[in-house]
Amino acid sequence: MEQAILAAECGCLYISPVVHELKAVFDQSWDDGSANLALCVEAQQYYEHYSYSTNVKAAALHSVTEAKELAGVTSITVAPDLLRTLASTETTEQDVDKLSLFTKDKHAEGDKPARRLYVDEEAAIDAFYDYQTRAEKTTLAR
Repeated sequence: MEQAILAAECGCLYISPVVHELKAVFDQSWDDGSANLALCVEAQQYYEHYSYSTNVKAAALHSVTEAKELAGVTSITVAPDLLRTLASTETTEQDVDKLSLFTKDKHAEGDKPARRLYVDEEAAIDAFYDYQTRAEKTTLAR
């Protein structure tokens, strides 16, 4: 989420969180564990709450269900096969509302994201990337 906030602070028009690892897009047998849907939702809600003009464009979706879960995100990129499947899928607004992670009743009304600023906080960014680097080295060492 730190990169998403920093992108908004710098005035980026879009961020494009990759919902699945790219390998999973090209190799259907590859399971990357879980979809990164939460970042799309958290970033979109953060931008709306703090009136940033940055938009979320989710990328690398695999299924109609994921598309419905992201109903409410600014935009998505869709592979041709999934687009054909979406076009031929009959659904109702109620079906989409049930699955959408943006449905308001799924979030506590008082649950507003805390404001975090990074653009002028070089130490906070350095600490974040130092943590990320250590985590990646630990994962690679396994």
